[in-house]
Parts: sequence; structure tokens; C-alpha cells
Amino acid sequence: MIIETKKDTHASGFGGYWPNIYHGNGISKDGQLFKKIIDADSKEEYKEQNPKDADLTILTWSVKGETTLLEECFERKGIRDSLIVINIKKPFNWLDKIKTIYEYLPYVKTKYVMALDSTDIIVSTDGDGKGKLWSNIIEVLEIMACKMLWNAEKRSWPTKGRGMSSMMLHQKNELKKIEKFEEDVYRDFGNSDYCRLNSGAFIGLTEYVTEFYHTVWNDYAKEFYNDGVDENLFGGDQGFIRLVQRIAFPDALIDYRCRIFHTFVDVEDGEVNIYD
Repeated sequence: MIIETKKDTHASGFGGYWPNIYHGNGISKDGQLFKKIIDADSKEEYKEQNPKDADLTILTWSVKGETTLLEECFERKGIRDSLIVINIKKPFNWLDKIKTIYEYLPYVKTKYVMALDSTDIIVSTDGDGKGKLWSNIIEVLEIMACKMLWNAEKRSWPTKGRGMSSMMLHQKNELKKIEKFEEDVYRDFGNSDYCRLNSGAFIGLTEYVTEFYHTVWNDYAKEFYNDGVDENLFGGDQGFIRLVQRIAFPDALIDYRCRIFHTFVDVEDGEVNIYD
């Protein structure tokens, strides 16, 4: 199973790409379009390339003892053992996503690292049946000429009083600047509706990603850790990561053409083709 972005409806005229990682972010997880994608993937058993063969480590987060959508997907593709699950506890602290990956990254020995949310992401095949999914994804990363690539979405979160605590006044003002930056770079110059960073998936050079998370954790998120059980503190982990993207540009970009990742909030059926 794989999807194709349509040129006439997708990202202000751009399209014709074949992303491989599908993120049912937010309310789209329960939407009909993402359910179609899950259904198509669930019928497929396909032996895929081991990420280690592409010098790639893949991380995710999950509560011990639970089986997630991503794990089931990797199981069908015969690569479940390659998925490294970082255990998190309930009640869920949203800033554990930042803290735990910051602590784990020094142990990653591969050249590249990817992190994916576990409960609302699935991965397709490589599309051509050659079993080179991860090598193909890294090739796209290299074409993008960046050190880290986040998935992109249409909707800004947190934003304009939604998903933000009143205690985050300074961060709220900074986020306004980030939204303007995203609009200038990705919406207006890049001519894409997918102009907002979504923190549920990324790929990058391990050395750079380690530096990126050192900054996010120590300079932005750490002091708020005890308040992280509230997703509306600052949009979970996403608000803090968005604050860093402007200073990290152009080393860190978002996938505004949806060449690797595709989110589904505010996406209609007619924007993508699904091929079983």
C-alpha cells in the first residue's frame, strides 16, 4: 500500500509525490481517510528492508505492555525487532517525549535516526517492490539538503490561545514569530499549505539531531517538566520544538512537499490517491 499526492489539489499545485510515512495526527486519526489507509495497510504482509541496512535507527514511545498501531505495522513488514520502543509511564507527561529521546540519542550508533509516534502512524512499502524503503527515504533527505526533516501539517498547534497555558506568555509571543516564519518560508515562498511543523515524526543525521534535542530540552523544555502532564501547557512537546525550528533553519526543515511524511488534519479524500 502506498499513497500519491495529487498535483491539482495538494499543496497549492505541487504534488505527484509518494510519501511513505502516514500520520493520523489529532482528530484525523479517527477520520474516514486515515481509516482507509489503515485498512489498506492491515491487509498487506510485505517483507521490508531492515532499517539497520540503511544505517538508520528508528525510535518510538509507548507504555510497556501495550501494542500500538506502529508496532503492528512493523510486525506485518517483518521488521518489528528493528523498532526501538522507549518506555513511558502513565499518567503521560508530554515532555517525556523530549526528555527520553534526549537521554537515549547518545546511545544511537547509526548515521541516521528517525522517531515516529506509535499510536497514529503507519509506514508503507517502498512502492516498487524492491524492499529499499529506508534507503529511498534517506535519499530524499539528502535531496532536501538538510540535517533534520520534520513532518509538516496544515494546522498550527498550539496557536492563538489554543493549547497554551496562561503561564506561557513569553513562549506565546515567540510562537507568533514562528508562525510568521512558517508562513513566509513554507506557505508563501514554498507555495505549500503544509507549512506547520508537526513533532510526531522526523528523520535526520544522528549527530545533528542529538544537538537539536540538547537545545530543546536544556534551553526550552526542562524547566517546565513538572507541568508536562497537561497537554495544553504548550501543545505537548510540539510547542517547544517549534520554538527551535527558526534558529535551526535551514539545517532543520519541515517536509512541506510531503515527500516522506504525510499528515491528515484538514486533508480531504480527493487530495491523495491510495494504491493497495
